[in-house]
Amino acid sequence: MKELLQLIFRFDLKSLFLTPTDNGMIKFFRYCFVGGIAFVADFLSFGLTCKLLGEGKAVIVTATTAGFIVGLTVNFLLSKKFVFTEDANNTSRKGEFIWYTVIGLIGWGLNVILMLVCTEWIFAMNKYIAKIIVALIVLVYNYLARKIILYSK
Repeated sequence: MKELLQLIFRFDLKSLFLTPTDNGMIKFFRYCFVGGIAFVADFLSFGLTCKLLGEGKAVIVTATTAGFIVGLTVNFLLSKKFVFTEDANNTSRKGEFIWYTVIGLIGWGLNVILMLVCTEWIFAMNKYIAKIIVALIVLVYNYLARKIILYSK
């Protein structure tokens, strides 16, 4: 944590984002940054799909799925560049993307279920506020699953 804070306060962007590191806090910081960019892509896709299709449970599921596909692609590409720069455990680039997608599909399932819980089943939360809350929960799951399954030593 100390190293991460020093890099932030020194505004050392090269070390913060580009220099290879085994520091878990720096990697998580990078993942949150990458996840933020992927979330913007996901959220815009979600919002655009909702705008085009209207309201209802089917729209929530469709919009969440559209956002997931866009967000997953952005997240994978940026994570390979900035976060998980090491090779995946015992797998080719194709196998790595397949595992990345499997973990992401579980995240998508969590996303859909939590979105429906927040907007339709239990709470009557605004879908855009729910999307932000759910994204934060799924971000932590995705990081830990990918770190442990794909990139642990």
